[in-house]
Amino acid sequence: MGRCHEILCGRILFAVAFGLVIVGAPLSLAAETLRDTIAAGLDKSDILAGERQRFIASRQAIGQAKSGKELTGTITMSDSELLRDSSSISGGFKKRYSRSGSLVFSKTLVDFGETDLKVDAARYSVDAARATYISIEQNVIMALITAHLDVITAREEASIRKSNIARLIAQRDAAEIRLANGSATPSDVAETNARLARAYSDDVLTDATLIDAEETYLSLTGLSAGELVTPLVPAELPLTITAAEEKAEQNHPEILSAIAAEKVARLQFPILQSSVKPTVKLSLSASSLDQTATNADKEELSATLTFSTPFLVTNATRSMAREALSSHNQSKFTVTEQKRKTRLAVRTAFRAFHASQGQLDAVMSENSAAQLLAENAAIEVEFGVKTLLDQMDAEQSLFDASLRMMQTKQAVLLNAFKLVQAMGSLSPDLFDLTEKNNNLDLIPDPSSRYPYMLPISVGE
Repeated sequence: MGRCHEILCGRILFAVAFGLVIVGAPLSLAAETLRDTIAAGLDKSDILAGERQRFIASRQAIGQAKSGKELTGTITMSDSELLRDSSSISGGFKKRYSRSGSLVFSKTLVDFGETDLKVDAARYSVDAARATYISIEQNVIMALITAHLDVITAREEASIRKSNIARLIAQRDAAEIRLANGSATPSDVAETNARLARAYSDDVLTDATLIDAEETYLSLTGLSAGELVTPLVPAELPLTITAAEEKAEQNHPEILSAIAAEKVARLQFPILQSSVKPTVKLSLSASSLDQTATNADKEELSATLTFSTPFLVTNATRSMAREALSSHNQSKFTVTEQKRKTRLAVRTAFRAFHASQGQLDAVMSENSAAQLLAENAAIEVEFGVKTLLDQMDAEQSLFDASLRMMQTKQAVLLNAFKLVQAMGSLSPDLFDLTEKNNNLDLIPDPSSRYPYMLPISVGE
């Protein structure tokens, strides 16, 4: 009796200590449905915000790839002073000033498709970045689903354990009364006290798990966990492993990213081939020369059409060609490997989901049987057919079955969403959050630090 009282006091102090953490936390609004959780988490996610900026950065590769045919301009200015020793001039030195300046515009007219190929490669790189964003978005959504279900599971487990403690307290009190009237033994009382102490110990750990789950939820969403609603299993899950694999090969972002990277690698050799082909450039220049004590002052305007082509294949070119071909072969193997990993992940997730469904049916049957056994044991103890220990064992079995049933229900939901993620379909649209489905192509570019024609005019 005294020992249980000490444990109870320790548990209360533990709960108060953790309660101070929650009270000290900033107050926030509460979410209820899984849709609320996903919406809040997507808005708060710094990971996704950073990935959106990375996508914008990758999109700039298209503009950079077009630089091969852009008009370029160069200004050159020089000012010099010459002192020359001369015996015919007083002082012994002859001075001459020289000022010159030139303005040159140049543009590549023909590069035999090199710029166009680079632009295509840049667009495929953007496709890879888009697929990477979708993959990371899936991970964020899965983390939010897990946090939502963890809070529900921890709360239900805490409720079950507190009900178990109340039952054990009633059993202990009854055992002490029976001990007083001679119908129970000191061993029965000791057994109830031992079970009660173990229940208090487990309840302390459950309270800590619940606080961890709620703090994780708050950290991911910025909202306190309100009366969270248990979601339903996603609709239209595939009925066969083959159907799940086919959907994954079509939609999974990591496969799409690998395919886009393979397309980029495939273009590297044609780009190299175009780079060693002839080019035609047009240059327009204006120059001025001003010198003292000479009639060499002049101003010139000129237009130059240049045709150039390499005619020697160097070792560097051969090395770049071998690198491009090897990189392309590597990218093809990467696509094959990613498809293999994705198919295996889908098969594993599919079996885990259906296994948890079958397990739930078995656990529910077990819970019903344990309920009937506990009721019959209580009656048989009253008639002296069974002992108090038999009744406690039966009620413990019911408690364990109730706990397993609750945990298995949550496992079914979690495995269902893991299957959706394995197929690459875990998007905001699944939760009717079309407004959260960012169209990355519509995100505006940041303002340039070079908004003007002259690069010396740097914007803030």
